[in-house]
Amino acid sequence: MVDENSGSYNVDTMIDRTRRLFSRQLLLALVALVMLGGTRACGETFSFAVIADPHISGRADRKAKLTTAVDWIINNRAGEDIELVFVVGDIAWGGSRANRNLAVARGILDRLNQENVLYIPIIGDNEVEYRCEKEFEDTFGEQYKRLGKVLADWRKAPTPVNGKYLQNFSFNYKGCHFVCCDFNSRQAGAEGGELHDFAGGSWPWFKNDIETCPKVRKESIVIVTHIGMFRTGVGLADQYLFAQDDMTKIKHFLNGYREYVDSNYAGHIHQNWHASVWTGLFTTIYHVRATDETWHCRQWPEDNSQATTVRVVRVDSNGSKISYKQHIRNAEGPDKSRVKPR
Repeated sequence: MVDENSGSYNVDTMIDRTRRLFSRQLLLALVALVMLGGTRACGETFSFAVIADPHISGRADRKAKLTTAVDWIINNRAGEDIELVFVVGDIAWGGSRANRNLAVARGILDRLNQENVLYIPIIGDNEVEYRCEKEFEDTFGEQYKRLGKVLADWRKAPTPVNGKYLQNFSFNYKGCHFVCCDFNSRQAGAEGGELHDFAGGSWPWFKNDIETCPKVRKESIVIVTHIGMFRTGVGLADQYLFAQDDMTKIKHFLNGYREYVDSNYAGHIHQNWHASVWTGLFTTIYHVRATDETWHCRQWPEDNSQATTVRVVRVDSNGSKISYKQHIRNAEGPDKSRVKPR
């Protein structure tokens, strides 16, 4: 730069302006780093566990298996970073007037509350089939109240509707939106899925929840049901899942939100199973991840493993897309032995 008085370069002025320019660039760089760091700080990591189909119906071995699964979660909650536990249906039914099996199951599961691990009970088709759906609500009513006090944006549908105690609720947790829906059939003898598409039913409630929930990050919506929302194409198996018409509705609706829906976690089929639900030939709408029962019930084509199964899902919400890592644990195995997930 030229000094207007001397007509020569003023070195001191040039150095001063260079310093100011460098300081401004450094400041902008620091601001950018802080902003990026703040964005990552909004994300968190944690794990949730899935227990499926305890079937507490009076048999001592099934009670023991559920106790083993709960013990394992308590003993490994710190190392596995487990903060939530979903018990995805067919928990318990029946029993004597003085010793109801749902109360027995709740007593086992309530130990998780004592260890500051929140458990979320999901109703299954067996509770319905054995006419225990109102008893299920009465048994776990206090747990739902507890969850409503500590989970962000807790929302639960009123019951009953048309005489049905449909257990539909949702909440937000560390960047994820969990929506838990009751799609268990209320038709006598039916063991498959049913949308309950009527005013106040599960399907309109589910659609409204997905439409209005926060969508800050991709893959942030997690759906939890007892019966997995998929079909195999094999009639013998699909009678226990959803009818084709219902699956068409599900796929058509969720296709519009496929960037935000990651997986549907379920039980019911008594296997560790993974299925992708597609639209067209190449586009995945969501995944279905079924978890094996805690006790032993061999279902084709699984092997004869008698593991007490606990699924642990590691969640990382850092960045613009949430990631989930699946781990199938054998609660009876030494040093956290694993069963290979399907």
